[in-house]
Amino acid sequence: MKQSREKTLQTRQRIITAASRDFREKGINGVGVADLMQSAGLTHGGFYKHFDSKDALAAEACDAAFKVTLSELTQSTNQVDDHEAIQALVTAYLSRAHSLHPEQGCAIAALGSEAIRSDGQVKQTMAIGVENLLDLIRSQLTRQGVHDAEAKAHGVLASLVGGLLLSRTVPTSIQSKAILNDTKQFILSKL
Repeated sequence: MKQSREKTLQTRQRIITAASRDFREKGINGVGVADLMQSAGLTHGGFYKHFDSKDALAAEACDAAFKVTLSELTQSTNQVDDHEAIQALVTAYLSRAHSLHPEQGCAIAALGSEAIRSDGQVKQTMAIGVENLLDLIRSQLTRQGVHDAEAKAHGVLASLVGGLLLSRTVPTSIQSKAILNDTKQFILSKL
């Protein structure tokens, strides 16, 4: 029996959601198609009905991850006054929860090093995601009245991603929390 178009789209979205989570948790190269399909509650055989390749899925999974991250960061900045905008964004990004749960977080911090070696689709998706995050940071810097928001956005994003990555590499929660807090203080002191 042929699936309805709506059911097919729902199944495709289920695969993207599972892949987005699994790729950020284990890496693009750390999880196979069969595992992704099992994570989505489906059989391996149905993968190619929805995607041409694992790389095509990885690009869509990265895009989905960026959309969630942008939505969450935007929501955190929408809840504050202009003079608190960038602090809200930095605090949300450098949260302990974000550090502890890469499978729910920013695609850059979770997949950036793999994206460098990936095919054109993943690289392109990552580049668009980076630009969208930079746009959000620029807008919050401008909103707060920070001068030279264009140049400072690059430094803010690099510090955010670097601080988050470092917080995930240390062996204790005390060290992790210190890195997150120190990075936050460093960014805010430079603005």
